[in-house]
Amino acid sequence: MRAVFYVAVLSGASLMTVLGSVSAYCQDGSAAQSMRDFEKTERQQDETLRQQNENQQQMAQQNSDPAMGITAQPKFSVKQGKIQPGTMVHVTCPTHYAVIYYTTNGWSPTTSSRRYTGPIPITATTTLQAIAQAPKMTQSSITQASYKVNGPATPVLPLVLAADGVLHAKTRLHLATNSTVSSKTAEVGDKLDIVLDQDVKVGDAVVIAKGTAVDATIAIADPAGTVGEPGDIAFEVHSLAVRGIQIPIKGGESLEGISHQKRAFITAAALTVTFVGAVAAVMMTHGGQAEIKPGMKFTGAVVADTPLLALNPDRR
Repeated sequence: MRAVFYVAVLSGASLMTVLGSVSAYCQDGSAAQSMRDFEKTERQQDETLRQQNENQQQMAQQNSDPAMGITAQPKFSVKQGKIQPGTMVHVTCPTHYAVIYYTTNGWSPTTSSRRYTGPIPITATTTLQAIAQAPKMTQSSITQASYKVNGPATPVLPLVLAADGVLHAKTRLHLATNSTVSSKTAEVGDKLDIVLDQDVKVGDAVVIAKGTAVDATIAIADPAGTVGEPGDIAFEVHSLAVRGIQIPIKGGESLEGISHQKRAFITAAALTVTFVGAVAAVMMTHGGQAEIKPGMKFTGAVVADTPLLALNPDRR
């Protein structure tokens, strides 16, 4: 899920002061307010903005007002790039009492993802993503790093699931996306093309073939927004149907685009034209769309015991 982003430049009395100054300047076509006075106002507002940003960062770090703070982004001990297999990556967060969650499978982390409890070994080419969540604070934005390791890619998921005649509850089924979906065009409730990514066998007989369609729908679809806010998508899987038998499945994943929030404010800070121009630059900077691509893998859990003997084509 996307983090709440506070824009100090658009808040409180500071905004009213700036808009009042700009309005007065624009309405008075005479030389009542000189360019020098207007530039002085801009400098004052720039200094106010800088001080507000510093105060906000200090507040978040010191956790002096946790109800209004944003958890700081996690930090990785190893920079992305080519590394040796077995390299250990330590993940930390500057915010006190923050809990870190991470993924290595290409999907965006949530508070339901694996919890960080110690250094993460990187044994194959991996994209590591992490978020942090502190008590009474807004979840952090995502930190991401891509590590390239010489050798085989991440081990392939099992191609066959051997069942004993019953597909037991809590059994993990390997699934995969089968189409491209963007947060720009997706809508909540849309069907998502998901397939089973392994054969399910009873004895030597394949009772559920790899590629069998799985019922899944979009649960969250937010396009990228202004101020560099990224798009995001989340989906849920519901069931798998084969030869008239409905197998309930529970699972899903989320994906967030690239955040350009830092870029928005760096661009604004570099502007030397007008305060209004800086605000426009911030508001016009969009984040990246989230895009689900074919072949992205994940797992879903069987909800209830399901007999498979009726699916056996060799059963007489």
